[in-house]
Amino acid sequence: MCRMVQKAGGTIDLEPCLTHTSTVEPTLAPVVVERTMTTRAAASNALRQQRFVHEVTLQYNLCNEPWIKYSISAIADKGPKKPLFTSARLKKGEVLYLKSPTQRFELCFNGEKMVKSGNETDTNGVDSDNNNNNNNSNNNMMDVFRWSLCKKPLPQTLMCSIGIPLPPEYLKLIGSI
Repeated sequence: MCRMVQKAGGTIDLEPCLTHTSTVEPTLAPVVVERTMTTRAAASNALRQQRFVHEVTLQYNLCNEPWIKYSISAIADKGPKKPLFTSARLKKGEVLYLKSPTQRFELCFNGEKMVKSGNETDTNGVDSDNNNNNNNSNNNMMDVFRWSLCKKPLPQTLMCSIGIPLPPEYLKLIGSI
Protein backbone atom coordinates (compact mmCIF):
# COMPACT_ATOMS: atom_id res chain seq x y z
CA MET A 1 0.00 0.00 0.00
CA CYS A 2 1.22 3.46 -0.87
CA ARG A 3 0.31 6.52 1.19
CA MET A 4 0.95 10.19 0.51
CA VAL A 5 1.27 12.64 3.41
CA GLN A 6 0.03 16.16 2.67
CA LYS A 7 1.72 19.32 3.92
CA ALA A 8 -1.28 20.02 6.19
CA GLY A 9 -0.80 16.59 7.81
CA GLY A 10 -3.58 14.67 6.08
CA THR A 11 -2.94 11.44 4.21
CA ILE A 12 -4.13 10.11 0.88
CA ASP A 13 -4.09 6.36 0.22
CA LEU A 14 -2.83 5.50 -3.26
CA GLU A 15 -4.42 2.22 -4.25
CA PRO A 16 -4.19 0.29 -7.51
CA CYS A 17 -7.93 0.46 -8.05
CA LEU A 18 -10.17 1.53 -10.92
CA THR A 19 -13.39 1.80 -8.90
CA HIS A 20 -12.81 5.38 -7.81
CA THR A 21 -10.86 8.41 -8.89
CA SER A 22 -9.17 10.66 -6.41
CA THR A 23 -9.24 14.43 -6.36
CA VAL A 24 -6.27 16.42 -7.55
CA GLU A 25 -3.34 15.72 -5.24
CA PRO A 26 -0.59 18.27 -4.68
CA THR A 27 2.98 17.65 -5.76
CA LEU A 28 4.95 16.03 -2.95
CA ALA A 29 7.67 18.26 -1.52
CA PRO A 30 9.74 17.05 1.46
CA VAL A 31 10.56 19.80 3.95
CA VAL A 32 13.01 20.14 6.80
CA VAL A 33 11.27 19.56 10.15
CA GLU A 34 13.70 21.39 12.43
CA ARG A 35 15.58 24.56 11.55
CA THR A 36 18.10 26.30 13.76
CA MET A 37 19.46 29.66 12.62
CA THR A 38 21.97 31.46 14.76
CA THR A 39 23.72 33.83 12.36
CA ARG A 40 22.82 35.87 9.30
CA ALA A 41 25.03 33.67 7.15
CA ALA A 42 23.22 30.55 8.36
CA ALA A 43 19.85 32.19 7.71
CA SER A 44 20.89 33.26 4.23
CA ASN A 45 22.23 29.79 3.46
CA ALA A 46 19.03 28.13 4.72
CA LEU A 47 16.90 30.40 2.53
CA ARG A 48 19.05 29.57 -0.50
CA GLN A 49 18.63 25.84 0.16
CA GLN A 50 14.87 26.16 0.52
CA ARG A 51 14.55 27.71 -2.96
CA PHE A 52 15.31 24.35 -4.52
CA VAL A 53 12.40 22.12 -3.61
CA HIS A 54 12.76 18.46 -4.54
CA GLU A 55 9.68 17.15 -6.30
CA VAL A 56 8.55 13.55 -6.35
CA THR A 57 6.89 12.26 -9.50
CA LEU A 58 4.25 9.57 -9.21
CA GLN A 59 3.72 7.51 -12.33
CA TYR A 60 0.65 5.42 -13.12
CA ASN A 61 0.27 2.52 -15.52
CA LEU A 62 -2.45 2.01 -18.14
CA CYS A 63 -4.85 0.74 -15.43
CA ASN A 64 -4.29 3.83 -13.27
CA GLU A 65 -2.19 1.94 -10.68
CA PRO A 66 0.99 3.39 -9.12
CA TRP A 67 3.84 2.14 -11.30
CA ILE A 68 7.62 2.15 -11.07
CA LYS A 69 9.21 4.73 -13.34
CA TYR A 70 11.40 3.04 -15.93
CA SER A 71 15.12 3.43 -15.67
CA ILE A 72 17.96 1.53 -17.20
CA SER A 73 19.00 0.30 -13.73
CA ALA A 74 15.63 -1.47 -13.34
CA ILE A 75 16.11 -3.67 -16.39
CA ALA A 76 19.87 -3.76 -16.98
CA ASP A 77 22.22 -6.49 -15.79
CA LYS A 78 22.83 -6.13 -12.03
CA GLY A 79 26.49 -7.11 -12.15
CA PRO A 80 29.23 -8.96 -14.04
CA LYS A 81 28.22 -12.42 -12.79
CA LYS A 82 25.87 -14.56 -14.91
CA PRO A 83 23.16 -14.99 -12.22
CA LEU A 84 22.82 -11.19 -12.15
CA PHE A 85 22.23 -10.86 -15.91
CA THR A 86 18.75 -9.82 -17.00
CA SER A 87 18.45 -13.01 -19.07
CA ALA A 88 19.25 -15.13 -15.98
CA ARG A 89 16.64 -13.25 -13.95
CA LEU A 90 14.08 -13.89 -16.70
CA LYS A 91 15.02 -17.60 -16.68
CA LYS A 92 14.35 -17.71 -12.91
CA GLY A 93 10.78 -16.59 -13.53
CA GLU A 94 10.89 -12.81 -13.51
CA VAL A 95 8.79 -11.16 -16.21
CA LEU A 96 9.44 -7.74 -17.67
CA TYR A 97 6.45 -5.53 -18.53
CA LEU A 98 7.13 -2.48 -20.66
CA LYS A 99 4.54 0.00 -21.78
CA SER A 100 4.00 2.73 -24.31
CA PRO A 101 1.34 5.41 -23.78
CA THR A 102 -1.31 3.03 -25.17
CA GLN A 103 0.05 -0.54 -25.03
CA ARG A 104 1.71 -2.99 -22.62
CA PHE A 105 4.33 -5.53 -23.68
CA GLU A 106 5.58 -8.67 -21.93
CA LEU A 107 9.05 -10.21 -22.13
CA CYS A 108 9.51 -13.62 -20.51
CA PHE A 109 11.55 -16.81 -20.74
CA ASN A 110 9.97 -19.36 -23.08
CA GLY A 111 12.27 -22.38 -22.69
CA GLU A 112 15.29 -23.64 -24.60
CA LYS A 113 15.67 -25.01 -28.10
CA MET A 114 18.35 -26.92 -29.94
CA VAL A 115 20.05 -25.01 -32.76
CA LYS A 116 22.74 -26.01 -35.20
CA SER A 117 25.92 -24.01 -35.09
CA GLY A 118 28.89 -23.88 -37.42
CA ASN A 119 29.12 -24.38 -41.16
CA GLU A 120 27.42 -27.27 -42.87
CA THR A 121 29.92 -29.36 -44.81
CA ASP A 122 29.50 -31.60 -47.79
CA THR A 123 29.12 -35.18 -46.53
CA ASN A 124 29.69 -37.06 -49.80
CA GLY A 125 31.90 -40.08 -49.19
CA VAL A 126 31.56 -39.95 -45.38
CA ASP A 127 29.86 -42.84 -43.58
CA SER A 128 26.63 -42.17 -41.67
CA ASP A 129 28.08 -42.92 -38.19
CA ASN A 130 30.78 -40.28 -38.56
CA ASN A 131 28.22 -37.80 -39.95
CA ASN A 132 25.92 -38.44 -36.97
CA ASN A 133 28.68 -37.62 -34.49
CA ASN A 134 29.46 -34.35 -36.30
CA ASN A 135 25.80 -33.28 -36.15
CA ASN A 136 25.61 -33.83 -32.39
CA SER A 137 28.71 -31.74 -31.77
CA ASN A 138 27.30 -28.86 -33.86
CA ASN A 139 24.08 -28.60 -31.82
CA ASN A 140 23.81 -26.03 -29.06
CA MET A 141 21.07 -25.21 -26.58
CA MET A 142 19.75 -21.67 -26.94
CA ASP A 143 17.47 -19.71 -24.60
CA VAL A 144 14.22 -18.50 -26.15
CA PHE A 145 12.38 -15.43 -24.86
CA ARG A 146 8.80 -14.49 -25.75
CA TRP A 147 8.08 -10.87 -26.74
CA SER A 148 4.32 -10.27 -26.71
CA LEU A 149 1.77 -7.50 -26.85
CA CYS A 150 -0.86 -7.65 -24.10
CA LYS A 151 -4.25 -7.62 -25.83
CA LYS A 152 -5.71 -5.57 -22.99
CA PRO A 153 -3.80 -3.94 -20.11
CA LEU A 154 -5.03 -5.72 -16.97
CA PRO A 155 -4.85 -4.52 -13.35
CA GLN A 156 -2.06 -6.08 -11.30
CA THR A 157 -4.42 -8.03 -9.02
CA LEU A 158 -6.12 -9.65 -12.02
CA MET A 159 -2.77 -10.43 -13.62
CA CYS A 160 -1.60 -12.14 -10.43
CA SER A 161 -4.78 -14.21 -10.23
CA ILE A 162 -4.50 -15.26 -13.91
CA GLY A 163 -0.79 -16.02 -13.63
CA ILE A 164 2.43 -14.30 -14.56
CA PRO A 165 3.61 -14.63 -17.28
CA LEU A 166 0.18 -14.22 -18.83
CA PRO A 167 -1.33 -17.19 -20.69
CA PRO A 168 -1.27 -17.04 -24.53
CA GLU A 169 -4.98 -16.13 -24.82
CA TYR A 170 -4.24 -12.73 -23.22
CA LEU A 171 -1.30 -12.01 -25.54
CA LYS A 172 -0.49 -11.40 -29.18
CA LEU A 173 2.89 -12.96 -29.94
CA ILE A 174 5.22 -10.49 -31.62
CA GLY A 175 8.23 -12.79 -31.76
CA SER A 176 10.61 -15.15 -30.03
CA ILE A 177 14.09 -13.91 -29.35
